[in-house]
Amino acid sequence: MDQYIVPSTRAWLEHRYLELSTVELELWLVALSTLTLDVVLTYVGLQSGFSEGNPIMGYAFEHVGFAVLGLVKVLVLGTAGLAREYRPEYGPVIPLGLALPWLAASLVNYTLLF
Repeated sequence: MDQYIVPSTRAWLEHRYLELSTVELELWLVALSTLTLDVVLTYVGLQSGFSEGNPIMGYAFEHVGFAVLGLVKVLVLGTAGLAREYRPEYGPVIPLGLALPWLAASLVNYTLLF
């Protein structure tokens, strides 16, 4: 009897893993989209005369320039990629953890701009 339970359980787990892989890919695309939206709206806001709300990034913008935002985003994505590589069991949580704050920042920027 146990031999019949194991294959169906294994098949169920494999199916769930494939579903999760698809969702994870979609979450990475959402993270990249919200990153892009955040960068664009931050740029528009700064060009419109607004100041950066994060004092560390505000200092960096003044002394290095807007390109520092791209550098920071690349470092964050690289760190997230390494986290995904070393802790694959947290796969979908990692891009979600990136997308939510970037979406919140984009919503704030959008609200202030328009």
